[in-house]
Amino acid sequence: MFQSRQRNVLGSLSAALLLGLSGGCSSSRHSTKVDESWLARVPPDQMNDVRQAQATLNKAEDQVTRASVAEEDGKRELKIAKKEEKAAKASRDAAQSAVKASKETGRGEDPNAQQRLEQADAQLAAAKAQVTWRERVATTRKSLKTMRERERDVAEAELEQARYQTLQHSGDVRAEKLNGNEFARKVDEAKQKAQQTQQVVENDLKQQREARAEWQKLDSQVQAIGGSGR
Repeated sequence: MFQSRQRNVLGSLSAALLLGLSGGCSSSRHSTKVDESWLARVPPDQMNDVRQAQATLNKAEDQVTRASVAEEDGKRELKIAKKEEKAAKASRDAAQSAVKASKETGRGEDPNAQQRLEQADAQLAAAKAQVTWRERVATTRKSLKTMRERERDVAEAELEQARYQTLQHSGDVRAEKLNGNEFARKVDEAKQKAQQTQQVVENDLKQQREARAEWQKLDSQVQAIGGSGR
């Protein structure tokens, strides 16, 4: 009886081991990573698609770097705009105090003080509009960086697919361990995400243009009344 129970246990362990090995083989067939060393035996004249895909990835990575720099520039420009808004508010408060002081003297309104207040009001409105515009720019550059990252993901997926297809066309039996459908699925998934971020960027750009137009309008009014526009 003991031997029978022992045989059942060993049988169960063997079955579990076989299932585990079977699962391992199955997962390997779903791999979407081509070892670069596998391509070492592929003739150079068959590597054109891989080289082109690698060049596309290199360009995409460069675009991510540039987008990161632009994003940081946008943050600095926003800080400058906020400082200018703060200075414009201080000037406006000073001009308002001057008008109030002229009235309290009993001599009536001082035309020069009133004019300076109107200029200060216009400058403050323009400074606020500039902050809004710079905020939109910062938002756009952040979403643009995300879009560049998604484009890089597409390039990475396409490079892996190109490596797989090149390995397969060369007749390398190791390509049989890979799942071609999975490569295609990853490319499609990456493209869908990139398209979604592109729509976000387009919406952000629209709001950015509107904010810039409003700032330019108010800045022109500052210049029209003799203030220092930009």
